[in-house]
Amino acid sequence: MPQTELSEEDLLLRVARKDTRAFDQLYDALAPRLYGLLRQMLHDEREAEEVMQDSFVHLWESAGGFDPERGRAFTWAVMLFRHKAIDRMRALGRRTRLVESAALEQAALSAQPPSADEGVMADERRGVVRSALDELPKDQRQLIECAFLKGLTHHVISESLGLPLGTVKTNIRRGLLRLRELLKGGSDGRTL
Repeated sequence: MPQTELSEEDLLLRVARKDTRAFDQLYDALAPRLYGLLRQMLHDEREAEEVMQDSFVHLWESAGGFDPERGRAFTWAVMLFRHKAIDRMRALGRRTRLVESAALEQAALSAQPPSADEGVMADERRGVVRSALDELPKDQRQLIECAFLKGLTHHVISESLGLPLGTVKTNIRRGLLRLRELLKGGSDGRTL
């Protein structure tokens, strides 16, 4: 007698009752699609694999929260995996900022204190850069500030501003090219 195939919703309800066979079947049904989503979000196979593993553990632990009256099993799993991916992107952004901050502190500790002339020149350079930034189109300026002053990754900027990743990268690149042109004196003769 052939065994009837259970729906993803039925499998998830069985996983909530800690049915390991149902978990294996649900994994086989969902994993390829969910892994594709994670790769698209994280743009890194290793990170996607780690988030995939963490997310399936979380799915096992929280399957009791699934309500088939409120939606489909796949949709519920997508939200769970998406939240895990966003958490990972935030953690990666924090780690990058910490490493950069530590490198800057180390460089500052090993550097000689600036002379009065060097301090004045640094202030002038900051003013020229700020003025050049102010001349950029607002969208380019905002993205450059997010990436270089706030230390956010392109992926985090894309997610937080609701912009396509390609748009974020293109506008940052255009803004940097324009900024370089402005700082070389392309518009009004200013140079650094």
